[in-house]
Amino acid sequence: MNSPLVSIIIPVYNSAKYLAETIQTVIDQTWSNKELIIVDDGSTDSSLTIAQQFNYPWIKIHTQKNNGAPTARNLGIKYASGDFIQFLDADDLLSPNKIELQVKALSENPHKVAVCSTVHFNDGEDHLTNQPSDYEERFLFNTDDPSAFLVNLWGGNDNQGSMIQTNAWLTPIAIVQQAGPWEEFYSPDDDGEYFTRILLTSKGVVNVNGCYNYYRKAQKSLANRNNYKALFGCYKSTLLKRENLFKHTQSDMAKFAIARLLISLAIESYPKYASLSKAISKNVKELGNYAYTPISGGPFTRKLSHVLGWKIGRLLQYLNHKS
Repeated sequence: MNSPLVSIIIPVYNSAKYLAETIQTVIDQTWSNKELIIVDDGSTDSSLTIAQQFNYPWIKIHTQKNNGAPTARNLGIKYASGDFIQFLDADDLLSPNKIELQVKALSENPHKVAVCSTVHFNDGEDHLTNQPSDYEERFLFNTDDPSAFLVNLWGGNDNQGSMIQTNAWLTPIAIVQQAGPWEEFYSPDDDGEYFTRILLTSKGVVNVNGCYNYYRKAQKSLANRNNYKALFGCYKSTLLKRENLFKHTQSDMAKFAIARLLISLAIESYPKYASLSKAISKNVKELGNYAYTPISGGPFTRKLSHVLGWKIGRLLQYLNHKS
C-alpha cells in the first residue's frame, strides 16, 4: 500500500458552532488520499446545512434518525472504503500531520494501532497555545502487548490511571472489522469499551510523536454521569472491558485494574443509586480484596472516609451538595 486510503468518520449532532472548523481540520490534513464521512444524527440545528457547504467529491454525507454517536459511527464504518479508520468528534481538531505520520508508522508496523498525544483546550481558547498533559503522556508508549497497555492505562500497575480520547487513534480497517461494531447502548464510556476490543484485536500499539489530537473541553452532554442511565451504561461498558481483557490475561494486575474501574463507579453511584452501587460492589468482591477508595472533597471528608469508609464520605458529599 503505497498510498492507502484513510476514512475519517465524524458523527454529528447539533454541532453547528464547531463543525466547520472540524471539517477544515480534515481538509488541512497533509495526507491527501482520504475520504470524509459525515453522519448527521438527526440534528435539529444547522449542522447538516454547514456540512453540505463543503463541496468536495471525497466528502460524503449521510443522515439517520437521532440514535446516538455509536450508531452514527457504525453507519460511517459501513460506508467507509478506506484502509484505515480515523474517528473524529464534531467539535475537536487534529494537527495537519496527524494522519500522515500515523499512516507511515503503521506501514512499518502492520496489525498494530497508532496513538498520539492529546491536547486539551477550553472552548474559545486557541488550541495551539496548550501542550499535552505530562501525566497523560506517561500512558502512551510502544508495545507488542496490548493487554499490558490497557492494564497500565487503567491503573493496574501503580494505582495511577488515565484515558485516551477517541480521536487520538488510527486503526487499520481489518482490525475494525475483526473487533466488531460499536455497542449502541447509552454509555459515556462507549469509546473506552470499543477501543478495548480494538487494542485486544491488534498486535500492539505504536505511539507516534510530533502530531496531536486537540480535544475541546466544551460541556458535552454524554459526559454527564450524574444520572442512573449514564452510570448503568458505564457499568455495562466496564463489564464488557472485563470480559474481553480476561480472555487475554487474568493476572493480579489485570484484576486490580478492573476493580479500580468498578470501585470508582460504585462510589460515584452512591448514595443516590444505592442499589446500583451495591451490584457493582458485588462484582468487585468477586475479583478479590482491593482497598482502592478514591474520595474527592476536602481534607476532612477524605480523612473521615479513610477512617469510617467511603460510604460515609460519599454520603457527606451528597448531603452537602443537596444543601
